[in-house]
Amino acid sequence: MNAAAQFFALLAALIYVLVFPLESFLMHYPAVQKFLSTPERNVPAVMMWAIPTGFRNLLIGLGVIAGVVAVNTGYMVVGYTLVIYCCANMVLSGATMGLADWLGHYPKKGDSVPGTLASTVPALVALIALAF
Repeated sequence: MNAAAQFFALLAALIYVLVFPLESFLMHYPAVQKFLSTPERNVPAVMMWAIPTGFRNLLIGLGVIAGVVAVNTGYMVVGYTLVIYCCANMVLSGATMGLADWLGHYPKKGDSVPGTLASTVPALVALIALAF
């Protein structure tokens, strides 16, 4: 696995792991609500989905890290499989934020753009870099 693919895969993993506590435990803080485009009045209802989503993000991020470690310790098939699966998951599930925004489920149109880009672009670049 080339250095670019590893770098962007690990960047994607870092983003997912860092967002985990925000979604799962810190949603009651105004700064986190702003960062996650969640109005305060919606927090109680959102927590039903935010906690499992946060944990899913953590597990996907850890899967990428495990894949990169596996590649670098000689377990190529396992490593590539984990990185490809987890990065594809990030790209496809991250893009659903943009879909939700397009369907009008965000407070303002375009609120999902930073999150959608952060959750999809590094993983997409990693997948593209794997081809080289």
